[in-house]
Formats: sequence, C-alpha cells, structure tokens
Amino acid sequence: MIKPGGLAGYLAALTGFPSFVNIRASTDTYVGFLPKQSLNRLMEKNPNVLLTLAKRLITLLSPLLLHIDFALDWVQVNAGQVLYRKGDSSDSIYIVLNGRARTINEKKNGVIDIQGEYGQGQSVGELEVMTGTPRPYTLHAIRDTELARMPRTLFNALALRHPEITLQISRIIALRTRTQEEIDYNSGNNEFGKNNTNLKTVCILPVNGNVPITEFAEKLKNSLGRIGENATLLNQESVINVLGKDVFNRMGRLKLISWLAEQEEKVRIVLYLADGGSNSSWSQTCIRQADCILLVGIGDGDASIGEYESFLIGTKTTARKELVLLHAERNCTPGSTRNWLKNRPWIHAHHHVLMRFESPIFDEKPRKNTLMNIKDQLQKYYPKRIPKRSPAIYTGNRSDFARLARRLVGKSVGLVLGGGGARGISHIGVIKALEEAGIPIDMIGGTSIGSFIGGLYARDSDNVAILGRAKVFASRVSSKWRQIMDLTWPRTAWFTGHEFNRGIWKSLSDTLIEDFWLSYFCITTNITWSRMEIHKAGYAWRYIRASMSLAAYLPPLCEKGDLLVDGGYMNNLPVVVMKSMGADTIFAVDVASHDDTSPVYYGDSLSGFWVVLNRLNPFSKQTNIPSMADIQSRLAYASSVRPLEDAKNTPGCFYMQLPVQQYGTLEFNKFDEILKVGYKAGKEMLKKWKDDGKLNHLLDQNKSGDKRGIRRRNSV
Repeated sequence: MIKPGGLAGYLAALTGFPSFVNIRASTDTYVGFLPKQSLNRLMEKNPNVLLTLAKRLITLLSPLLLHIDFALDWVQVNAGQVLYRKGDSSDSIYIVLNGRARTINEKKNGVIDIQGEYGQGQSVGELEVMTGTPRPYTLHAIRDTELARMPRTLFNALALRHPEITLQISRIIALRTRTQEEIDYNSGNNEFGKNNTNLKTVCILPVNGNVPITEFAEKLKNSLGRIGENATLLNQESVINVLGKDVFNRMGRLKLISWLAEQEEKVRIVLYLADGGSNSSWSQTCIRQADCILLVGIGDGDASIGEYESFLIGTKTTARKELVLLHAERNCTPGSTRNWLKNRPWIHAHHHVLMRFESPIFDEKPRKNTLMNIKDQLQKYYPKRIPKRSPAIYTGNRSDFARLARRLVGKSVGLVLGGGGARGISHIGVIKALEEAGIPIDMIGGTSIGSFIGGLYARDSDNVAILGRAKVFASRVSSKWRQIMDLTWPRTAWFTGHEFNRGIWKSLSDTLIEDFWLSYFCITTNITWSRMEIHKAGYAWRYIRASMSLAAYLPPLCEKGDLLVDGGYMNNLPVVVMKSMGADTIFAVDVASHDDTSPVYYGDSLSGFWVVLNRLNPFSKQTNIPSMADIQSRLAYASSVRPLEDAKNTPGCFYMQLPVQQYGTLEFNKFDEILKVGYKAGKEMLKKWKDDGKLNHLLDQNKSGDKRGIRRRNSV
C-alpha cells in the first residue's frame, strides 16, 4: 500500500529492468510522475539523489533479499572466457543476467559437443551443486556476459530456510534432464544444443559490400513485428545519434555497454546491423554482442570468403552462425549451396530467402583471365533469366522473411510425414489443406513415403508443383510391366531397384538437400551399425530411396560401406527429431496401418498357391492372411511404438492420424482416391483445431499469407 507522499516505480527506473509488479489505484488519486530520462539527468547533476533513492530502497527490502544480495557475486566475463571446466569442483550456481553462455563436452578425440545454451534469466550448474558431483561439462561465455554467482553455502542456507526453493530447482532440473534424454534417445545427436531458441541479440553481417544488407535488415524487422515480436534495429548511425560520435572510444565504451543492455531489456530481440565497414569498431561491437550471427550473402554470387567474414573469423567468436542466401528468384541453382558451405564448416544452419534486388553481374574487384571469367559469369546468370520452374511467391506469414523471423524467436513450424507406402499419398492432401488454411511450413521431415513427399515440397515449397511429380512416380511404381522387368533372383531382394531408383530420380534429379528451399531431413535405418541415421545433406534422391527401401523388396542402399534401409524400422514418425532441430509447433501426419489383432490360423507351413486360391474363394473364412508388404509394414510399426507415443506426447505437436488404413502398402494405382481422403481429413482436423482456438498463433491476422498468384518467369 502506497500512502500519500510515497514513491513507486523507482526500482525499475534505477536499474533499467521492467517492473515486477502492477500498480493500480484503489481510489481516485492524484499522481505525479518523473520520466526516466529526466531522472537520469537529475542524477547526473546531483549524485546524492541516487544515494537517497538507494537508501530508501534498502529500508523496504526484506532481510532475506539483503542476505542474498550480500552473498551473491556479480561476475562480468568477456566473450570466449571459461567460467569452469569439466571435472572442476561444483561450488556455485550461475545465473545469466545479461549475455549468453554455453556448456560443451570436450571429448578425448578432440570432438566438442554442444550440450546447451543459456540466455538471460536462466541458470546453470544446479544439479552438480545439489548432488555434490564434479562439473560434467565446460561452461564459457559466448559473448560479453554478466552473471550472478550463487555459492553453494548460500544455496544450502536458503534450502534450509525456504524448502520451496529446493523444490522449484528440482523441477527445473527434472524437466531439463527429461528433455535431454528424449532428444538423445530419439534423435541420436546433439542438435538440441545447437538449436536453442532463447536468442536475445542477432548480428546481421554481410559477406561483402555487394549485399543489400540494410534492406534485408528492415524486412526482417518488419517480419518480426508481424509475428508479434517486438524488435529494434540498431545501426552505426542510430547509435551515434543517441550516444555521440565518441561512443566507440575507450571512455565511451562503458556507456555504450550499459545502453545496449538497456535496449535488450526493452524488446524481445535486438538486431545489430554491421554497416560500419569490415574493420570498424561498430562491426566489432555487433559481433561481440551477438547471441547469433546471420551471415548474409547472394546465393548466385561469389561464394568465396568476403572481407566481413575474414574479420568475423579473426574475432574468434563462439556465437552460433547461420548462413542466409538471398535469391532474386525463388529457385536455387543446383550445387550452389554446397559451394557456400564447403568453405564454411563453422556454419550451423543455412536458409534460402527470396528478396528482389538488383545485383551486379560482375564483381567489383579485378580478376585475372578476364575473358574466361566473363564466360563463366554469363553461363551462371543466363539460366537465371530463363528458369524451368515457376513456383508461387508467398507473402505475409508464409514469406521467407517470416520463416526466418520465426526461426530466430523459436516459433518455427515443422511438418513431419510418416511412412505407410501408398497411404502416404494422402500427405499431399494434408499439405494442400495446410496451405489453404494459411498455416506456414518452415521445416519438413519424414520417413519412407513421407520423406519422398516431404522432399518434393521442401524443394519448391509449392503443393501444385509436387502433385504432378508424385503422380508420375505413383504410375511408374504401380506399373506391372515395370515390376516384371525389374524382377531378379531373390538373393537379396525381389527387385533390382533400378526402376524404383529411376522413378525417384526423375522426380528430384540430382538436386542436393542443401539446395531445398525449406529445411529438410529424412530418416533411414543403418543395418550395419544398428542405428538411426538423419540425413540433412547430400543427393536427395539417394537418401529418399534408402528411406523407402523395404527389406526383401528392394536391396539396401550402400553408403560409404554401410547398408541403409527403410527408416520406418527405427522411427516411423520422427517428431522428436524435428523438435531437436528447433521446431516449436509440429504437425505430425501418421498414415501407418492399424494393428490387426484378429487371430490367424494356417498351420505350421504356408503355401502361396493356397493363399491365392483361398482369396478367390468367396466362402473362405480365412481371409486375413497378411502379404509380404503387410508383414513389412507391421515390422516397421512394431519398432516404432515408443517413438510414436513420444510423438503424441510432445509439447506443441498436432497429431493427425488419417483414415487411410483400408488401402494397401503398394496400392499406388488409387492415387486420386487416397489424395481426396487425406485432403478431406486434413481440412476437418484443421477446422476443429481452428474453432478451438489452438491455431490462432499460426494464422496471419491480416490474411496476407495467401498465394499472390503464380508469375511465370519465362514469360514475356
């Protein structure tokens, strides 16, 4: 209760942190207020005002808070500085006040695994302090970071006086441990640590001076606003206008750091635009302040290391780095992405973004052998003028900038497509229903037939484009003549796999997964090492073919001496893998067959001729004898029971089981029928979730996320 003459709100004004309480007038009240800017000017002229307010604050705080404040150590570390190493004594808990820290596991063979990243307000080291065990990982600062260090003695004292603190920390530890165990079991890698979503600051760094970086930054900021995230964009000019031209010298650095920390408190995410030159103090500040660095380049331009990149490498920052490739048209030249990535092994992820710009055909810097370079440049840009594909262009929440914005704030939408043979044709209907509902798809993955449909969609991000290719593939697979021509002596499999390979290759050609417009992965089973493999790079048709290789039907795919078969044997619906890649909302489409638990009796041996005659007999009571395809499908489902249950219980997962169980695994000849069933079921489920208000966070309120027509690039 604040009585006449009392003060309120000065704690937030003094510290710059948002207020922890709401103040409401219980009666009609006259209130005088002092803006923070005026208070700052007053304290600069009269420092005694600050001391008076601080003294008054101490009288209002409880003895417990004063005890904690006295016992806490305030630690400020530079980027890359190690706070503790693996095996050190666990003597304290660290709380991140400002900045970002990372835990890593340094193995004996020199490999470093990222275990987790911790942003503002998060704590690290609780489990070791509670159990008294040595540090399991090494903790270092990603950027200039301010932390509070809570000694073990203080924690023990608080636990005795306030047991609820121990209970709350135990819940945090249990949740973090359970999440990590699920990720390790289902994904088999440490991608979870590389895709933390609690980012606060992002540095936008061009590869070279030819990149339209200012326009890119403005579009990204606007997209963050469209998805409901408050963001601010800082460049060299805006900072100098506020803090003066001497802000980058030694005397102004302290003021700059304090002001930047204040900006981070005001908004959800801060964008640092490195527009001050490759070796400027502002560019160095942008890199040192970044939780994540977006390296922006022109997709069809020169892939060599630029001057800004050279400066970035010299800073030796450990912040996560993601490559953004800008394209003037919505297509990616095959193999161009690999040229960018092969020189940059330190890139964690890459994104393809459509942005209209006028790019110079020739680089500004002089080159040797000019005539040959002119030829190479013309060959590179001529196909761009007359491309073969003309996918649709999207705006609103389905635009590429909106997709990138959701990635930065941890709101990415993933689509997971399960395996099920011909029943997977219904995936196309679900994708069509999602597009019509205005729901964006930022990343996609799948198993078996789900990997094929998902790959087609990830390549062009357009449902119309995949319909024709999928139909041609279905007609080839269902052709009896092609099946007969592909038969072989069943030593390893019934078919050679040549016709099947040809069908997939005709749909995807030599496209690399890195060139897909959307982030994509597919699942295979490595029967050499008895483990699940996750493929996110390489020739798409090979890994998709491996993910669809039913044992006994197709020979395993050879990959560096290992044998890869259908991914459904390990994980038929890889939702947790998608979660580990950073997706927040996931639509999981299950087309597996139902468990047929009806009893089957045919004795201790079985004749295939008898089975055929039995099925032709309308009076036979034994009609549920499974075929080889049915047995393979049941085997795949049997080993995917736990991953399927984990998928249903994953937070943020919308599970969709389509009513296509009546169709057989190899009934690709019923393409149109299965497609309509999937579309109808998808529409109904999405309508139900929309009516229940579960999809409001995904829909564009301005209704501008729809397709704005298809422009044929090869038209006049």
